[in-house]
Amino acid sequence: MADLLESLRGYISPDLISRTSRELGESEPATAKAFGGIVPAVLAGLVNRTSEPGAMSSIYNMIRGSDSGLLSSLNNTVPGAPGSTASVGNNFLSQIFGNNIGGVENALSNFAGIKSTSVSAILGYIAPLVLGFLGKKVHDDELDEGGLSNYLSSQKAGIMSALPAGLGSALGLGSLGGAAAAAAPHMDRPPRPAAAATTERVHPAAPEPRKKTNWLWPLLAIAALLLLIFGLRNCNDDTEDVTTDPTTTTAPATTEQNPATTEERMDSRQTDVAMTEREIPGGVVLNIPPNGIESKLVAFIEDENKVPDKTSWFSFDRLHFETGSARIQPESQEQIDNIVKILQAYPQVNIKIGGYTDNVGQPASNLKLSQSRAEAVKNAIQQQGIAANRLEAEGYGEQHPIADNTTEEGRAQNRRIDVLVTKK
Repeated sequence: MADLLESLRGYISPDLISRTSRELGESEPATAKAFGGIVPAVLAGLVNRTSEPGAMSSIYNMIRGSDSGLLSSLNNTVPGAPGSTASVGNNFLSQIFGNNIGGVENALSNFAGIKSTSVSAILGYIAPLVLGFLGKKVHDDELDEGGLSNYLSSQKAGIMSALPAGLGSALGLGSLGGAAAAAAPHMDRPPRPAAAATTERVHPAAPEPRKKTNWLWPLLAIAALLLLIFGLRNCNDDTEDVTTDPTTTTAPATTEQNPATTEERMDSRQTDVAMTEREIPGGVVLNIPPNGIESKLVAFIEDENKVPDKTSWFSFDRLHFETGSARIQPESQEQIDNIVKILQAYPQVNIKIGGYTDNVGQPASNLKLSQSRAEAVKNAIQQQGIAANRLEAEGYGEQHPIADNTTEEGRAQNRRIDVLVTKK
């Protein structure tokens, strides 16, 4: 069964986040964080209503009667912009949250660090999105009220695990959200992990009834605190790792060739990140990981048996961007400086920089973002004196994935910047 939360997240593209942040006067990271919290919040409130037959009946009638063109009408709008969907969204939110909408907005405002009016605008966008998506689901699958309730209930585990910790109280769900969701029963698939974006999804075993114990509460408190600090990367992180581990890439730059298998790519990932010194021509000494991109590039350049081709790509392993943006984070500068030093030491070498994304969002937006990120890295290198005719940059969007896009770990690997030696 399709994952409702992931399907809706697919509509939240980096371009939408960027345009929304400009429209509302909020930072892009905070806007992305708001979207990350608001989508599961609306769904959690909706799922909570499935236990109230009277309320669910009204919601079902609204969903079944929703305009079939509601989804397409949202394509060219952003939260806060005038549109005919605002009143529809407000009515839907009233059905879900009742008189508690103000408390929900305040809680989400505190969570994301944006104005409550901005939260209200984004809610006014997400509500019609949910309404339109479920309306299509009801019509396509011919669901009656009971069928819709069963479908929403089947999504509860994943939704609750993505709900920001502490937000459950504001939604009238008690302590649900974050840590509490880990104990939710498995309905259709394992819940999203709350601890880390690169962790394999694991379904916790259903707990057996047990007696109250005095030692249980401290453990739960510690677990909740850890989840609050480290959890929910999709919602809370303001920095996006383009690549988390060094990789020797054999994925091509053209669609005529086939990318390497996931196993080939993952087997080459470095597990020991201890630094080592490497001297290059000119008496320059690099302090780099033995299996990082710098070591691999130098080895390729110095190996007379290696010739430039279209398949020998190498992935940056310490490069970070702001989420949904082409802005390079300051901690990335060391590795960029190392690439500059390598190009200075081997003046005959030319390179191409390739940008890649995961498959979340719209393909056109992903392609644009990957191109912008590749150009950002190219510009950062060029600004340090490397001639422009030695550098190329191209974005490939979600093409040539090197891992499974259905998992958080796989998507993290697919978000990357690669380098190809085009001349040596």
